[in-house]
Amino acid sequence: MEQADVKPKGSAEPLLKEEKASQSEVVEESHFSGPVQLSEGNREILDEKEIESSETRNEQELQELLRNINEEALHLSEFLMEEDKLIDDLCESLKQILEKLHMSFNISPQDIPVKKKVKKAVLNEEGHLMFVYGKGEVHSAFLAEYPPEIVMAVLWLTMAELAEAIRLYRKRLSRRVNFFGRVKKELKGALKAMAGSK
Repeated sequence: MEQADVKPKGSAEPLLKEEKASQSEVVEESHFSGPVQLSEGNREILDEKEIESSETRNEQELQELLRNINEEALHLSEFLMEEDKLIDDLCESLKQILEKLHMSFNISPQDIPVKKKVKKAVLNEEGHLMFVYGKGEVHSAFLAEYPPEIVMAVLWLTMAELAEAIRLYRKRLSRRVNFFGRVKKELKGALKAMAGSK
């Protein structure tokens, strides 16, 4: 009587399951080891992710640019306010000096950045800049009321002459002070002599 190849019932099934599991792993591994081919649906998902990523980058760059513009605008506003105040103070000081010196300036019109053709330009002792145009038309305003470019040009053109005028005024004043000092000394001497004679 032949003996049948008897295997215990409990041990056969786990072996089959393990074989099947290892075969499916091999299948899965071989499936992913080759080049990946995406279906149309997967490509659309990737394209959408790239678009979202690009839009996020663009939005961040735009926010950074807007932040920079905002900061620059704040600095610009501060500088404009400071420039206006400096021009006002400077022109007021210049006016007082010109009044004290009884001085005015004839300025070369072609050296001032104005659009209309000017025949004559004068900065008078009240600190007003006057433009005389071709047909005798005259425009006059306080220097500080003109654009900063015109104020700057006028100052460049007048500072050397103003410095010389101030130097000459100082010399005249020095002579006067010396004169008054000598007269005062002589008068005090005369007063002492008169007091002693009594």
